[in-house]
Amino acid sequence: MKALRGVLLVLVALGITGCATPYQPQQFFNMVEFFPYQTKGTATVRGTAFLKTRGGEVRLGAGNEVELVPLVPYIEERLQVGTIRGVPLPPRDPRVDAFSRKTIADAQGNFEFTGLPAGRYVLYCAIVWEVPFGSYTTQTTGGTAYAVVTVKDGETAKALVTR
Repeated sequence: MKALRGVLLVLVALGITGCATPYQPQQFFNMVEFFPYQTKGTATVRGTAFLKTRGGEVRLGAGNEVELVPLVPYIEERLQVGTIRGVPLPPRDPRVDAFSRKTIADAQGNFEFTGLPAGRYVLYCAIVWEVPFGSYTTQTTGGTAYAVVTVKDGETAKALVTR
């Protein structure tokens, strides 16, 4: 009887955890989609990274890293599912790093990327800060600001990187 009860408990536990299937990506890294972004171009993307608190206070991305990534289908799925909907995803394919660009936002949260090939991009900037939590501790809050931008050769596109 004890053995049967143990088997039933294990089966119930497996059934409960089996229902929580992680998201299965539909898009996979495709080097060919990134090829147009490996050349030097004449486009520029500049903008400001910030988030607003619930109270309306602006928190700038000052001193934070801003990343610009070509918006190919693989990255678009990660943006829509992972960043916007907050669904956990497997780690990003490290080969994307060869096509992304990074810079640090200035004291006002401003940034600029030059020499870009024409195309669609997504910009990311993690902006976090601490708020009081209880009498003696703080809690980290904030999140990832993002923006999608399309830029043509010789053009300067402006982006507000927020939510």
